[in-house]
Amino acid sequence: MCRIAILEQFNLFGSGIKSILEEADQLNVVIQADSVNKLLAGKGMEKPDVIIFDIIHDDNSGIKVLKRINRTFTGVPVLLIVSNHYADCFEEYIRLGVKGFIFHNSSGKELIKAIKKLKNGEEYFAMKVWDIFRSTIRARKAKAKNIESNKLTEREMTVLKLFTKGLSYKEIGVDLNISPRTVETHKRNILAKLKIRSTADMIKYAYRNNILS
Repeated sequence: MCRIAILEQFNLFGSGIKSILEEADQLNVVIQADSVNKLLAGKGMEKPDVIIFDIIHDDNSGIKVLKRINRTFTGVPVLLIVSNHYADCFEEYIRLGVKGFIFHNSSGKELIKAIKKLKNGEEYFAMKVWDIFRSTIRARKAKAKNIESNKLTEREMTVLKLFTKGLSYKEIGVDLNISPRTVETHKRNILAKLKIRSTADMIKYAYRNNILS
C-alpha cells in the first residue's frame, strides 16, 4: 500500500485528486491539506510514501514550502503538479529534492504512474519537462554565444576607456600610436557589439558597467 499526502490549496481540486487515487489499487490518501501548516501538522498520522504538491496554486513558486516539506518529511519524494509558467524554476525544484513533475492537464493514469515510480525510488519527469529542459539549454547556449560575440577585445576596451576621458579620434590615435581612421574602426566595432549608437551611449555604458577610465 502506498500512503499519499496531498497539498492542494483549493479543496475542490484536492478532492478531485483524492478521488482519482482512491479508484486505483494500493493507493491510500493519508493526508489532504490545503496549507503547508496543515500538511506538516499531519506528520503525526501515518508518514506518507509520496507527497503531491500543486505548485500552481502556491505563492512564491512554492520554493519556501518545499524547503519546509524537506525539513519535516525528510526523504519523502515530492511529486509536483506544474505548468509551463514555472519552467524557469524546474532546476531549483530538482535541487530541492523534487523527484517528479506532471502537468496540470495530465491524465489520472499518468498521475498514478508517476506516484508508483516515486514509491519505488525512481523519478518521474513528464516528456514535456524534458522538452522544456532542452529548450532552456538551447536558449542558454544561444545567450552565451551572443555574450561572447559581444565581448570587447582588449584594444576596444582601451579605446572605450579613452572615449570616457573625452579624447578625440586624433588624441586617442596619438595615445595608442594608431591612426584616427583605425580609432574610428574600433569605435564602429564597439558600437556594433554593444548595440549602441553614439559616443554618449558608449560613455553611459562604461559608467553603468564600471568600465572607468
